[in-house]
Amino acid sequence: MNLTTEQQEWLYALQRPWPLVSQPLTVLAKSLGTSTEALVSFISDLRTQGLVRRIGGVFDARRLGYRSCLYAISAPEPAALATAAGAVSAHPGVTHAYIRGWPEDFSHPSVTATDYEAYPNLWFTLSAPSATFEAEAASFAAFSPIPFPALTRYKIDVVFDPRTRQRDERTEYLSTKTLSESPQLSSVQQAIVRRYQDDTANLFAPFTEDDLPQLRAWQADGTLRRFALLLYHRVSGFAANGMCCWQVPQEELDLFGRRLAAFPEVTHCYARPAHASFPFTLYAMIHKTSWQEAMNTFDHLTQTCGLSGHPRKIFFSTHEYKKSSLRFFI
Repeated sequence: MNLTTEQQEWLYALQRPWPLVSQPLTVLAKSLGTSTEALVSFISDLRTQGLVRRIGGVFDARRLGYRSCLYAISAPEPAALATAAGAVSAHPGVTHAYIRGWPEDFSHPSVTATDYEAYPNLWFTLSAPSATFEAEAASFAAFSPIPFPALTRYKIDVVFDPRTRQRDERTEYLSTKTLSESPQLSSVQQAIVRRYQDDTANLFAPFTEDDLPQLRAWQADGTLRRFALLLYHRVSGFAANGMCCWQVPQEELDLFGRRLAAFPEVTHCYARPAHASFPFTLYAMIHKTSWQEAMNTFDHLTQTCGLSGHPRKIFFSTHEYKKSSLRFFI
């Protein structure tokens, strides 16, 4: 992705929350010192290059009455892995599915692929309405998936910055224990979500005037995290995805979770329960342009945050089976 300095500024701005006004691109263009037509043409070029996943709303699933959970499956044999990956990827509630471990094409003096053989290798995220979530999860029972629910969410919502190959996003600390049950959405509200969860067809005027008050209210309370352009990060150059994990005692999780969340290199950060096959409790996602760069970032985060004394490991996403946005009320 070869962009001018000006285009890099545009791409960064387009991934941030768009103004919730009748013609958001006009407002963005003015702030960037360009024209609406130039931004639309730029977006069209990005689409042609296969870089745009969608332009739409990013909603907080829990506030819409949905549950999500990260799962891991141990499938060491190729045939078993293929069967499990096929079943997982085919499920409409699965938004992400990866093989995570050690890349075959990456050499490191102190790490080998055999160091990962004892850990689960197929990771996926399942989301579904709260009322049906357990039944949906049970459909994978034959593969003995291990649940790793988010106990505390320190940071979410990624924005890729081509100018620095780093991220600039909102850092938040939000304990799941403090979340109250979200009220059930009305049929009118559900229809609004459906209108804005997919790729928009009208860049000049993506919102209707009647919907704007509800969208603004949802943005204020966190139900709508942003309406923006979402990139295919692998195609755009951030191909080295790493799940950084540390074994941290319960009483230290908030301390280190907040420290990690403050780093722009970290795109997501969660506390999760330990399991006999996976003893790690603190997770941070990073996206870099190479395995070595990701490994360097993992080491830097470990040292800078004071985590050097804790058992740790980085799990690279070596194969992507599925990456999609959750579609609500379908």
